Amino acid sequence: MEAAVRIAARGRPDGLTGRALGEELGADRSAVWRHFADKDGLLLAVGDRLLVMASGRVAEGLGPRQRLEALARAVVDVFEAHPYVGAAIACRTTRGPGEFALVEMMLAALGELGLQSRDVARYQRMLADSVLAYAGMCAGYAVLPKQVQDADERAWVREYSNADPKRYPAIAALAPQLAATDDDMVLDTLLEAFWLAVDARARNTAIPTPSQGGRRA
Repeated sequence: MEAAVRIAARGRPDGLTGRALGEELGADRSAVWRHFADKDGLLLAVGDRLLVMASGRVAEGLGPRQRLEALARAVVDVFEAHPYVGAAIACRTTRGPGEFALVEMMLAALGELGLQSRDVARYQRMLADSVLAYAGMCAGYAVLPKQVQDADERAWVREYSNADPKRYPAIAALAPQLAATDDDMVLDTLLEAFWLAVDARARNTAIPTPSQGGRRA
């Protein structure tokens, strides 16, 4: 597992493979599969280890809001630092101790904020899915070749700044603001929107709860 995390931190284009692990460990790559049923099992195990790492970055003694914000930022940072695995597991359920620890931390923190039980579960899923989606996007971007990243970054300054104001008046008016909005600002805004929703729900429990059902994220 430690070797797999080291490989994941390098963002290798071939990702986390039995061959890469064998090279890292100085062992035959077939030996890896004595410990994991298949590559997906290995991926989920390493992904769960990333969640353990993220939860370990949350300082003791924080209030519920501070814990949740620290956890959200830690997940994004860890996934981005281990981009291949982060991008691959963002939409998965690892079912391991790391995931259980994060869910427990989130449920406990939301319960301290005055939400009813049904809302604790619902807003935990809202925050988890939102943060994982954003962390997965950041991780996926980190895996891209440097020249691709540079071209995407330049697009905000070149293509968007030169948008036809007659055809795209809103873009033309706000192009400087779009170019100035960085990843930290996006995450801050995501958390801001989450807290607005939680505060509104805590103040007014009469807000109708959406019908149950829908896809399993």
